[in-house]
Amino acid sequence: MLPSQIATTLLATVILLTGCSSGEAQRTVWVPMRDGTQMATDLHFPSSGSGVYPAILMRTPYNKTLLAEYGRFYSEHEYVVAIQDVRGRYASEGEWQPFIHEGDDGYDTIEWLADQDWCTGKVGMVGGSYSGSVQFFAAVRKPPHLTTIIPNITPAMPFDNMPYEGGALLLGWAVRWTDIMESARTGYELEQKTQAAIRENWYERLQGLPVVDLDRKIIGRQVSYWRTWLMHDTNDAYWTPVNYLEALTSLDLPVFLQCGWFDGGNRGTKMAYVQLSKGGNSNVKMIVGPWIHSDRGSRYLGGSDMGPAAEVDLFDKYRRWFDYWLKGDDNGIMEEPQVQVYLMDSNRWLEADAYPLPNTSFQRLYLASGNDATSRVRSGKLQFGSPASQLIYDEYDYDPGNPTPSFYAYMKRNALIQYQHQVSSRDDILIYETESTTALLQIAGPISVVLYASSSAKDTDWVVTLYGINDENELYPIGLTFGALRARFRKSKSKPELIEPDQIYEYHIDLSHSAITIPAGHRLHLEIASAAFPEYSRNLNTGGHNEMEKDYVIATNRIYHSEKYPSHVLLPVLEE
Repeated sequence: MLPSQIATTLLATVILLTGCSSGEAQRTVWVPMRDGTQMATDLHFPSSGSGVYPAILMRTPYNKTLLAEYGRFYSEHEYVVAIQDVRGRYASEGEWQPFIHEGDDGYDTIEWLADQDWCTGKVGMVGGSYSGSVQFFAAVRKPPHLTTIIPNITPAMPFDNMPYEGGALLLGWAVRWTDIMESARTGYELEQKTQAAIRENWYERLQGLPVVDLDRKIIGRQVSYWRTWLMHDTNDAYWTPVNYLEALTSLDLPVFLQCGWFDGGNRGTKMAYVQLSKGGNSNVKMIVGPWIHSDRGSRYLGGSDMGPAAEVDLFDKYRRWFDYWLKGDDNGIMEEPQVQVYLMDSNRWLEADAYPLPNTSFQRLYLASGNDATSRVRSGKLQFGSPASQLIYDEYDYDPGNPTPSFYAYMKRNALIQYQHQVSSRDDILIYETESTTALLQIAGPISVVLYASSSAKDTDWVVTLYGINDENELYPIGLTFGALRARFRKSKSKPELIEPDQIYEYHIDLSHSAITIPAGHRLHLEIASAAFPEYSRNLNTGGHNEMEKDYVIATNRIYHSEKYPSHVLLPVLEE
């Protein structure tokens, strides 16, 4: 089973740092954009030197020279590889404004590459994290010569994964990433700041209000895009250029998705797959392994051996995908199952041509009180079967001045024992557990929660975390199975509606997805709170602007579970 030591190598969706070699590209060129801005681009040519080749494009905000190993790898397989600094970063011209220009700039670069006399006219894209997002930004604009993309470990933008998730600012990520982007200029500095960001306990440092001023506190100056993100706290016109998820339903481009169960971007991979499938795209491949925020497939996760089957040569799969779609090589890649997900603890691959897997049964785990009356007790039950018949609720007081800590923040620091102590000492977390399992329980697929809840405030947050408890009463993660929803965004990300105090509403909360075997004798453990600080920014409960204001109120929040209000977990149980 997964021990807490897995956290030692989690990169926490801060930055992708792979291939930090120092080799020189064969040529650096300036690629013009439609507004005249020039993008610095390193071109890696096959050693044969002459001929006509397909092109592979990578676009990065982290310094193109750090990705030289990718250029060497693909150029050795007869591709011209273009690695580009995005607008305003390193050698490229223009103003750095994350995400906003990547669609148009990607389109223009693709078409420039296709027009070169050494290019066959077919262009593919590859890259992870931010370099995965830029592929979607460009692809939905449908440049004529873009033939396929391989977006690795790619979060969903902008309100489903980052910089907002469920309507709440991903504060921990946003601060750490902005600090790294503004303060680190070399590969060494990037790596050092990333590792330091993971090790540090940010709870106290990010307590200050208003949130907007944290740029001055952490970075030492105002950062324009940080303040723009916070000003635009709804899915408004500012975010329109990066709203690619819905547009994926009309994308018929071949797409190869890859992520890991402990990758903060795996929620985005799942959402992209759903949208592409909804639109009828039949050329979508997805691989999810027991990995972190990386495009490499390793059997080792921190101190845990995830089994020899987890050691996958992903780069060989990427190359074969490109060879099929860019060169027409019939190499068998399309005969392989389209979906491959790794069942942790059983340490084997599950394969199918659809996701969720065809042999998945979505079963309800109902919330129930630990006693028979309206309750402020913190320990309740999770049970299959029918909900309680009478109206029952559990309640707690959420104080933004003392926000509930984040499971994920402790997980990244390899400090889940400390988190367990925190939970036992606080009275603002509701706990629901299953009985010890009597047989293996295999989970594979998306996990969600339906809550019926009320608050004494005009607005509040609902944060839900699901993990395992072993037979020695130790907690362990079953993936990044947590999620949040800001009450005002329960219906729409674009048109928030405050709630009526003490009125019961229905909330649907995404807990991402996972695939794991729960051994006999273990329990599933669900926590409900109204904060997960500092990973999510606090809701001040006032109905105002949570990132621009200082005042807050304490809210009394209730979770209902009965026949009329059947709060439950929707669990993907594998039927084998």
